[in-house]
Parts: sequence; structure tokens; C-alpha cells
Amino acid sequence: MTITTSPMLALVPGTRTAPGTGANTGPRTAKPGQNHRNRNCRCLNCVLRASGPNANTGPRIDPQFVSETAFAERHSAGYDAWLDHVWHAAACTRPIRLRGDIKHIDAATGELLRTIPTLGMPDHVIYKPCGNRRVTVCPGCAETYRRDAYHLIRAGLTGGKGISPEVATHPAVFATFTAPSFGPVHTRPVRQHTCADKTRCTCRPERCHPRHDPGTCEHGRPVACFTRHRPDDPRLGQPLCAGCYDYPAHVVWNNQAGELWRRTKQAIERRLGQLARHRGVPPIRVPTGNGRSRLVDPVRVAHGKAAEYQARGAVHFHALLRLDGYDPRDPDTLLPPPSVITVTDLQDAVTWAVGTISFRTAKHPAAPGGWTVTWGTQTDVRVITMTGTGDLSDLAVASYLAKYSTKGTEPAGHSSARITAETIDMYANPDGTHPERLIAACWKLGQHPDFAGLRRWAHMLGFGGHFLTKARRYSVTFRDLRAARIAYRRRQDNGPEHGPIRTADHADEETILIIGTFAYSGTGWKTSGDALLANTAADQARKRREAGREELADEYNRTTTGRQAA
Repeated sequence: MTITTSPMLALVPGTRTAPGTGANTGPRTAKPGQNHRNRNCRCLNCVLRASGPNANTGPRIDPQFVSETAFAERHSAGYDAWLDHVWHAAACTRPIRLRGDIKHIDAATGELLRTIPTLGMPDHVIYKPCGNRRVTVCPGCAETYRRDAYHLIRAGLTGGKGISPEVATHPAVFATFTAPSFGPVHTRPVRQHTCADKTRCTCRPERCHPRHDPGTCEHGRPVACFTRHRPDDPRLGQPLCAGCYDYPAHVVWNNQAGELWRRTKQAIERRLGQLARHRGVPPIRVPTGNGRSRLVDPVRVAHGKAAEYQARGAVHFHALLRLDGYDPRDPDTLLPPPSVITVTDLQDAVTWAVGTISFRTAKHPAAPGGWTVTWGTQTDVRVITMTGTGDLSDLAVASYLAKYSTKGTEPAGHSSARITAETIDMYANPDGTHPERLIAACWKLGQHPDFAGLRRWAHMLGFGGHFLTKARRYSVTFRDLRAARIAYRRRQDNGPEHGPIRTADHADEETILIIGTFAYSGTGWKTSGDALLANTAADQARKRREAGREELADEYNRTTTGRQAA
């Protein structure tokens, strides 16, 4: 039997199906009269021959694939069958290809019931999404990450996903922490935004760096700029004089920003604890062993934080800070804060810590006394409203942090994989562009053992922290959200004749363990045709979901408006 495929394919799913609708759909077969002897050949004839009784080498094929007719009927189907196989990774730009076996084992006896090799599946592999969070690398996986981040942040504000709804009564603020100045850069200052979307701002900006006595620096560059920059001006974030800009201090600050945040949060909690004591809320004594004990304040600050790059290449943090009560004898319980501590106290504690906390780094030949790491002066602390209204609502905060978490170094004009000694010359230049000078500073300072992290994170301009972090007890985890998504998909109906599968209905049935043994086979779609087909189908599904959400939102707004008018 000879199976043929045709490259004349529809680019989108339809009602018409035909063999070979994927660029690699179904197994490859030998042409009539062709006699293959290559043990690595994966055409249908060679696969079946390798699994025959006289085969001593080659892959082992499950008995259900030994029949040529059954094999062809099962896996020479068209686009729909191929799309079903790759659907969970269809939106991914560069999915991971895995090969191996799926084994079904009787949990009671340990008997191997059957083995399903990926060799008998379309494309002979299983596709797994890459999971990259950066929207410039993989928009599909970044969108999944953004939605998970949104629910993670919002659950810590309003409850849900296993978090008590009473958390909505806890005071919370949204703070922005920026880096200090390392030298004047071109900016676009706007006194008051009147636009609805700052990413498409049309407000009239102020002049960049006006001065009454414009002159030049020691390198002969002007120290003033009277331009009203457009939002897309490529000079934004670039130093007025690269020779005067402190590149070593810049990359060291990026590298130490995580430690500065840790100390700042500790200072905020200590400040609130001291305030609670002054207002009559005593600390709790907790035994530590060996007859000793310590005093613990009944106030705790939980946070969700996202990092974002400014155009100048400096990291700044957007942090949600929620005020909780704390009982060290039951640390996992989410308690309301003491009534004597208000959201105004939380604002004041954040502002105080930003202006107070700083530290010195280890010594370096380029800075014998080390560098001082502190926050910049542009700090914004605002109260979050939990009613969905106001200048800064819980919806807006969750959306902001989720959006920031999918960004990278692109706003600074740089994007690359990890930089090594072989590739450093491609990205670093002490006399080049602003990003090239930052990378060159990372590589040069990273020669010192105490600053080796600068070389490891040179592609991130020195910053080595996570782009989205949270306190342990702030909310659910990404792992919980992924597990809930998997469980939901498994409970979905498999067709009009099948109902949802409930564990309680099958408690007395035998349990079968499914164990996968896989090895890495490659990255990316096998052909550009596969990528086009999969991404087109995923894009259509995504647009249908977005259209449905917009329709539901319009219906809700019409209902709400009518109710308010009545």
C-alpha cells in the first residue's frame, strides 16, 4: 500500500478535509519500487520492516501500529487530525519537539498495558509550547503568561482562586520605584496627562532639558536640550553626553536592585510594626527553642512586583503592597491588619523607606569605596480602590503588572540571548551606542569575582532578577494556575455524546498510570508551512475569544448603564 500526501493545502480550518493538509502530516512512505535499507529512515515501509519479527535493530513499534492499514487509517488523516495533535502548541512561535514513548501501566499490578511511541504520531513527535514570557520572542506563550499573571495579581486584591474574598478589605497601595540619575538623558516630560492611553500619548510635552545658561560639558557636548520630543523619538533615553554618563554605576544599580528592594520591604514592615506598638498593639512572643523567644509584630506586608526597563536601560519596579495581619503561631492564615494601622500609614511607610534605605556595594578596582545603591527621587505611591472605580482600581493594577511582566530589554534598544565570550564582540562597544556601552560596562566590571553576575546578566544590562515576583502568602502560584487549567481541559466534554468526566463517578474503577519518557528532538516547527497553519488556526481561535469577551463586556455595560439610569 502506498500513501501519498499533497502540498496543496487550505491555510485555515474548514469543513473540507483531504489527506496531507499539514506540511508534515502523516508518515512518509517510500515510492513504488523503492527499497530502503537505511536504519535511520522513517518512511512507513522501513518503520514496519524494522518492527517485524526479523528486526534486530531499529525502533520498537506498538502492536497497534504494526498493521499497515491501521497505521495509515490512524495517521494519514488530514489537517484536522494534525491540528488536533499540535493544538496545545499551535500559538507558539518555536515549540519544543519531544520524541519517546507513552506507557500505560496498571497501578495495581504494575503491568505494562501498552506503549504508544511518538513515532506513530503526526510528525513523529509531541509538540510542547516554549513557555517564553517575552512578547517579542513568542506572542502566544507571552499571552498565556500575561493572563496567568493577571489572575495571580488580582486574586491577591479581591480574592478568588483559593484566596478569601475578605482580602478585599485590606488596605493596599501601588508604588513605583525608580533608579537614580546616572547622567542627563533625553526625556519627554508631561506635567499632566489628558490622554486615555499613555502608550499613544498625544499630550504636549515640556522641553527636554531647558537651561538659562546653556553651555557645553568637558567633552564639548551641549548640556541643554530645548526639544519637545515626540513619543517615537529615537533619542529618548539616550544620554546628552555619553562621555559624562556613569555607565558602571548604572549597571551595578541594575544588578543590585533586587537587594535594594529586599531591604526596602523589610524597612516598611519594621516601620509599621513600630507604629503599631506606639498605638497600643503589642508584639507577639514566639519561642525559638532552647528556652529562648523573640517578639514579632502583628503586621505583615504582602506584595506583587513587576520589573520594567526604562528607555535609558535602568530597571524600575511597579509594586503592589497589601497590608495584612500576622500571627506567627499560625503564619499561613490570612488575617486582617490591626485597625489602628490605615492605608495612609502604609503610604507614609513606603515614602519613608524609599528616602532612607541605601547601602554600599563591595569594593571594586573601578570604585575602591564601592557604589552607593539607593532609589531615585521619582517615586509615586497611590491608594488602590477595590470597587473597580477611581483613579487606580484593582483591575487597572492587575492589568498594569501583567503587561509589564511580558516585557524585556526592548525599550532600551537591545534584545539578545545570553552573551558569552564568543559573542560579546557582537553586542559590546565602549564607544558605541548606549546599549553597547552598558553591555561593555557589564563585561568589564564582571571580571571581578564579587561582580561576576554582571557578565552572566550582561544581555539584561546587569539585571538578574525575575520580572514578576510576589510574597509567599500574597496569592496563588503560577503552578496552581497551570494545574487548574490542565484539570479544566481534562473535564471538558469530548463531544456531543460524551459528558464531563467526574472523579467521583469512577472511584471504583481501576487506575491506569500514564508515564511519558521523552527526549529532546528539536526546537521550532519542522517547516514554515506547519508554522503558518498552526499559528493561523490559533490566531483565529484567539480572535473569536476576544470577540466573545467584547460582546460580553458590551452587554454588561449596557445592563449596568440601564440599571444606573433606572
